[in-house]
Amino acid sequence: MVMLKNMRKIFILVFLAGFLFSPLSVAQAKSLKVIATIKPLYSLVANVMGDVGQLDLMVSGGLNPHIYRLKPSNIRQIHNSDVVFYIDPNLEVFLKRIFKRKYNNFKAVPLAQAKGMHLIPYRTSKIWYQDAENPKETPKGSPQDLHIWLDPANARRMVRVIEETLSELDPANSLTYIRNAQKTIARLYRMEEDIREQLRPFRKKPMIVYHDAFQYFEKAFGLKSVGAIILKSDQTPSVKHIRALKRLARTKNVTCVLGAPGANPRIATVVMSNTDAGFSVVDPLGLYLDKSPDLYFDMMHEMAQSIVDCQDDDNLSEDLNALKNPPKKHNP
Repeated sequence: MVMLKNMRKIFILVFLAGFLFSPLSVAQAKSLKVIATIKPLYSLVANVMGDVGQLDLMVSGGLNPHIYRLKPSNIRQIHNSDVVFYIDPNLEVFLKRIFKRKYNNFKAVPLAQAKGMHLIPYRTSKIWYQDAENPKETPKGSPQDLHIWLDPANARRMVRVIEETLSELDPANSLTYIRNAQKTIARLYRMEEDIREQLRPFRKKPMIVYHDAFQYFEKAFGLKSVGAIILKSDQTPSVKHIRALKRLARTKNVTCVLGAPGANPRIATVVMSNTDAGFSVVDPLGLYLDKSPDLYFDMMHEMAQSIVDCQDDDNLSEDLNALKNPPKKHNP
């Protein structure tokens, strides 16, 4: 009788083992098709996914997501995916039309809307937004600055949301996603501390930025900018605004003017004239970096180094030339 019971237990164990390792069970570990819209986000998703599934970047090369136009191939790519990670339809405006309705064949995840994300409103004083020649034109409702990835704390929150989403869609690989997310978060903490130490000598030294897309980085590392050259992406700054910036540079003892990749350096040189301010280029989108899991970390370190270089007058001519002729990178 005892032997019969033991044989029955062995049979059940053999049956369960055969089921768990059968082709049907293995098939349940699906290979996710994932899309990330911009390079910094691609990098964070790639770190969580590791070698699991297929990850594609939507806005590739040196293209700017602020002016990107959705192509038919992108629409097909979206509908063939399992999940699309993006920041917000007010950043990737090209997604507004397609995401007006909900779809059952893929999941869209707007990370700026995730619970616990730290959001900062755009600065709306005239030196940041309002053109002095159009004093009645002001933004409505203090819109949020959506460059959220420039705050390492937000990047860590994004990694957690990415892991939770992938684990929900692909539970068979959830342990891999969890482990990779933990490693990525630990790396983000180390990066943040390294950059904080690197920039400590430059805390509270006044800077002027090309446009107001930098404040998450500023607040994370105790930096201080006092104005922006470009008030709107589609608007050349007025002569009156440039004069105001020149006065500001002198009265605030501005030490650094930060340009943007591909932007005309002429305005920056005018703002810097008759001051001791240095010049450098920051790339908060990693436009000219090759896509990879390391891109986010390389981008953040390069931004920090650009601020350090900005204090060095020997780098001025080199950085002005880089602004006129940004490096050409080819993505695989």
